Amino acid sequence: MEVNSSVTPENDSASGGLHHLTSTSIPRRSPHQSPIRPGLVPTYFPVNTIIEKKEDNPGPRCGHTLTAVAAVGEEGSPGYIGPRLILFGGATALENNATTSGALSSPGSSSIRLAGATADVHCYDISSKKWSRITPLGEPPTPRAAHVAAAVGTMVVIQGGIGPAGLSSEDLHALDLTQQQPRWHKVAVQGSGPGPRYGHVMALVEQRFLMAIGGNDGKRPLADVWALDTSAKPYKWLKLEPEGEGPPPCMYATASARSDGLLLLFGGRDANSVPLASAYGLARDRDGHWAWAIALGVSPSPRYQHAAVFVHAQLHVSGGALGGGRMVEDRSSIAVLDTAAGVWCDTKAIVTSARAGRYSANATGGDTSFELIRRCRHAAAAVGDLVYVYGGLRCGKK
Repeated sequence: MEVNSSVTPENDSASGGLHHLTSTSIPRRSPHQSPIRPGLVPTYFPVNTIIEKKEDNPGPRCGHTLTAVAAVGEEGSPGYIGPRLILFGGATALENNATTSGALSSPGSSSIRLAGATADVHCYDISSKKWSRITPLGEPPTPRAAHVAAAVGTMVVIQGGIGPAGLSSEDLHALDLTQQQPRWHKVAVQGSGPGPRYGHVMALVEQRFLMAIGGNDGKRPLADVWALDTSAKPYKWLKLEPEGEGPPPCMYATASARSDGLLLLFGGRDANSVPLASAYGLARDRDGHWAWAIALGVSPSPRYQHAAVFVHAQLHVSGGALGGGRMVEDRSSIAVLDTAAGVWCDTKAIVTSARAGRYSANATGGDTSFELIRRCRHAAAAVGDLVYVYGGLRCGKK
């Protein structure tokens, strides 16, 4: 994707909030191996990070994005930049005037205070484990949360969200990380597109198509599907009408792209505020036609405001909300969908029916991963065999 640096961004806006970084190492598996054994479902642990200056600390927030960006150049060569995580935006305060570092009485249902939205950018260097705040050149997007982000090469593309001025525009903003000094650009796109929305999903499919799906336009949840071909200029959004049964109108789902071009949409909250448990695959056939298919397996729990990333053929899901002030609890807070085998697993076994029950240390066998990951409105990214989780809201916890 190329950007037109001569076009300046319009005045957009959005909101969000955050917590701390955890990661897990995923054992290597062939996509053709038998289903995941319970022992291979990951354990999450805190990461000891380096923060040299106060402003380098992203701090508590939710509704942000965390995007993995590949290395630039060859290791050891001049100008080499290692793999990074780019954290953008989010909200640092709630409508009840409590910050996310304080107790949250109603996780999954408390609104984000728009005044707490940010547009700051923080970078986490994978090799050095060091956080730094970066100030890119160019005009940035306005403060926002509940937006979407995806990596296109060494650029992070931002779209949508909501903030102090209400819904942001549908403009695409690209953060170019190719050089030592990052720069914001507004991407020139012809014609109409998804329009202003928040709580939607976006992923890069086949390393080519930016796919934007669902969310809320300020009036109702949506189920529309849009694609932008990053290999064809001039850039333009195309509204798709995929064949097959797709997801209902919903917001706060996740969309993750597998390396072979499958997009998997999981969970979300429907128009009646009911959390969803289904997973849907979207793929393009040889003739260029897109089609939905319901993924196999039984999800351990419905959820929304969760996070999900692919590592090889496994979709790793963390946290989420159920509504009514409840989080996804017990073993269900960590789940994996093996798309090669068509089964869901938690840390104990292959899931054959939805889990139920309140959180308790006894029910989780004393595994601290559950307490660590029991959160919503957080963000996750994968780098190699590592999954990183940052931020979100936790009931009564920092």
